[in-house]
Amino acid sequence: MRASGPRFRSRAAGEPVVAGKGEIVDEAISAIADLDQSCLLIQGPPGAGKTYLASHAIVELIKSGKRVGVASHSHKAINALLAAVDERAGKCGHSFRGVKKSSGEHQFFAGSPNIANTIDNDEATDGGYQLTAGTAWLFARSNMDQRLDYLFIDEAGQVSLANVIAMGVSARNIVLIGDQMQLAQPIQGDHPGGSGRSALEHILGELATVPPERGVFLPLTRRMHPSICQFISDAVYEGRLHADADAARQHLIIDIAADPKGLAPVGLRFVDVIHEGCAQRSPQEAERLKRTFDALCGRRWVDRESVEHEIGVEDILVVTPYNMQANLLQSVLPPKARVGTVDKFQGQQAPVVLISMTTSSGEDLPRQIEFLYSKNRLNVAISRARCLAVVFASPRLLEIGCSSVAQMRLVNTLCWAKLYSEAVQTA
Repeated sequence: MRASGPRFRSRAAGEPVVAGKGEIVDEAISAIADLDQSCLLIQGPPGAGKTYLASHAIVELIKSGKRVGVASHSHKAINALLAAVDERAGKCGHSFRGVKKSSGEHQFFAGSPNIANTIDNDEATDGGYQLTAGTAWLFARSNMDQRLDYLFIDEAGQVSLANVIAMGVSARNIVLIGDQMQLAQPIQGDHPGGSGRSALEHILGELATVPPERGVFLPLTRRMHPSICQFISDAVYEGRLHADADAARQHLIIDIAADPKGLAPVGLRFVDVIHEGCAQRSPQEAERLKRTFDALCGRRWVDRESVEHEIGVEDILVVTPYNMQANLLQSVLPPKARVGTVDKFQGQQAPVVLISMTTSSGEDLPRQIEFLYSKNRLNVAISRARCLAVVFASPRLLEIGCSSVAQMRLVNTLCWAKLYSEAVQTA
């Protein structure tokens, strides 16, 4: 797979994939339909609607008589996209013959008249279906060679280049959907050369966003309030991500006096927590975070439709890098609190996100700088929030010594979050 721009039947090389002359979804679908035995990347930052675009494109291709495949790194991700496709087809009044290949019934896609389930590879590959869904093991089979017109690979930032190449022989065109600025592959294989990198990393290298002539960047998030989106956009997406108008309606109705440092109606907050000698577990941060958590519960929040809700435990995500801290937080917070590592919450959202960095200083780091200070992990953690994100951290984490420019850039993102929080508070 070449790390170059897509090839189209009716447009010259080097032209923007999306010209900005109409709705981005319509233009992207038109570009996908125009692919000429090529590969197109669609980068969808948090809340930007990549599943919406992919589902609309798939239904339009099926309606035009194309044979489409849906793949990803997990059955959960595949089923999520299939649900959107099934819903879109229903709204269009269009029925089709689809099949989902699973290893067992627990992985089936349930409740659709359009999509059957099977554990038989031959049934999935030879059944004459318009839509075929499964993991790399299905599409890499020799009898799938060039069976499809299009293969959509969702969460492509978590799919290795080796797997994309293996699956790619099944289709004339490939559409990669994902975001290399979120979490990378959850499973690291042993691949030669650069084949273990994700397909998005292979195509984009060190670029944070896909250039207009090489793919589609979805620039509008419907999740984050503008005050959160601004930080994420500037720190992660080269200033190209913006919040839509309705997202600005979201806010918390709270008593800020209950926790002036940690609470705000909207935005990003950075709360200093002094502690020493903590690596993967910090009781001080757990107790400080609990104070903010308790101050939020029972208050109110307003969604993007201006509807008011009570803030319950399910409306607050509590995120930490380490399982030990997650277990501690779970023990001090209410039983049904949503607590976990960043990996657990990718793809989810909540009105509020509380983030415990846990480690006291550079001397206490249990892993390399690249883990705790990962820009991708911080991006995913903060961008789960619709109204408010709060980072709890030892101030000594901002004073860590770095041995490379790359490490300095990582630490700078956390410093940026603190400065952004302070600038907004004093504005």
